Amino acid sequence: MKKVLILSSKPPYPLRDGAAIRTYQSIFLFSRIGYDVDVLYMSETDDEKVVKEGLHGLYNQVVHFKVTKRQSYLKVLKGLVTNLLPLQVNYFYSKRARKWILQHQHQYDIIYCNNIRTAHYARGLKPMKIIDYVDAYSMNYQSARENTKGLWHWIYTIDYPRCNKYEQRILHAFDKCLIISDIDRQHILSHACKPAQISVIENFTPIDDRRIPCNPDVYNLVFIGAMNYEPNVSAVRYFSRNIMPELVKRYPQLHFYIVGKTPTPEVEALADEHTTVTGFVESTWDYLKIASLVVTPMQSGSGLQNKILQSLAVGACVVTTPKGFEGLVSDVGQPYVAQDSDEMIDIISHLLDNPQERQERGALSVEYVRKHYDVSVIQQKFKDIITAE
Repeated sequence: MKKVLILSSKPPYPLRDGAAIRTYQSIFLFSRIGYDVDVLYMSETDDEKVVKEGLHGLYNQVVHFKVTKRQSYLKVLKGLVTNLLPLQVNYFYSKRARKWILQHQHQYDIIYCNNIRTAHYARGLKPMKIIDYVDAYSMNYQSARENTKGLWHWIYTIDYPRCNKYEQRILHAFDKCLIISDIDRQHILSHACKPAQISVIENFTPIDDRRIPCNPDVYNLVFIGAMNYEPNVSAVRYFSRNIMPELVKRYPQLHFYIVGKTPTPEVEALADEHTTVTGFVESTWDYLKIASLVVTPMQSGSGLQNKILQSLAVGACVVTTPKGFEGLVSDVGQPYVAQDSDEMIDIISHLLDNPQERQERGALSVEYVRKHYDVSVIQQKFKDIITAE
């Protein structure tokens, strides 16, 4: 059996954000297509037991390196003056982890980096090297610096050119490159100085038996996402300022739930009589099952929106923006896409007034996910790319 070492900058479990979901799915897919999987990850806490329980049955060995925030911040400060690596690459780098990888590389057929933050560990290694860009970080940071102020604006301004150069630097340093959507792929290749190959692998989305009930007497809008992530912050800020006031005039009983961990002060300030900011919740299903509509009014960011696929998979009726729809397939059952604020208000109003249409669209949405993002579909695609000569 061939062996793969998956390098992860963060714990691949619990599945609390898009990064963990993507890494977990890589581990799952390698295991499913017949590889013996070892996982090396960094974190700030002693969470190895939780990670191992979450990855049960998928791995041969889990190797954990604990790195404190203080150590990470010091590495970022040092990197500002000693190298041109992205700040996040410096933040997640561990000399102890690099030493372990060098000592054990001969055991593996593949070294798999879960994003650009772990790419620096793979330099000069002998086994086949694969990088999962996941998103085009440079595209994300380009928009993020335009939508933030203060410290984060400064961080994004510094890291944007570093990320852009680093994405190009590693493009030809790996044997195979993966990414989550064609939009992100095109962005990176458009900056390449010579031809390169990047393969698109979308996330898969499990479909279970739960379905969102259609209650014509309920007027709840739900947004789900990590609420310290700039694209999510700008999305709910936009929705609260530009969409909610008109909708509340039309539907005084309307309520907007912003569901997700670590809300920033700016997000918490959006709470009022028509808006609830939940913070971390054990189960997003508790809010999805009371949703009339799921809204994902993305204004920035990159990649494929897991929150959309997960909502569609339980029969939600989803309304998004062109930015939110990037990376998704156009087909029957897809989310409604509003081109501007007025159209979003009109679409949401129409759907609130027509619960039967919401129910019918929800059923089509489940089939949309089954057709394009079922595990069997993505697994075959993943296997074809990994095993191709």
